[in-house]
Amino acid sequence: MDKALLAGNPGTAPDHREELLEAQRQIRQLKETVAALRTRMEEVEAGRAEAVQAAVAAGADEIRILRTTIATLRDELQTLQAAKDDAVQAAVTAGHDEARQLHLTIQTLREQLEREMFEHRDALARQHKGQQDELKQLHDTIAALRTELEKNHGS
Repeated sequence: MDKALLAGNPGTAPDHREELLEAQRQIRQLKETVAALRTRMEEVEAGRAEAVQAAVAAGADEIRILRTTIATLRDELQTLQAAKDDAVQAAVTAGHDEARQLHLTIQTLREQLEREMFEHRDALARQHKGQQDELKQLHDTIAALRTELEKNHGS
């Protein structure tokens, strides 16, 4: 409104003046309310921004920790896999070595058995030949004795 009205012009009605003063007070209160609300809104926005920033930082920290944990677990898994592969390879190698040793033992025992069988056959053949020779000698002795006996009794 007009400042002249407020300054006390003689033509101004007192009711108008009070209405103006009341309107100005309300405007001032509304401006103060708007300023207070604006300040509060800025405080809330700043708090929200801080909370978002803290949440983002916490999320980034958690992601970093999880990535580190994943890398550590991956390394441990690879180490365990390598150890398992080594153990399997060692077991396979040991199995092959044992099988090779068993084959060598079997071959050695087979050769020993064949040698003993040959020696046994040879000993049996010698014994059989000895028995045949002895039997021939006995037959020859019997024949000689019979001839001599017939000579002595038959003449």
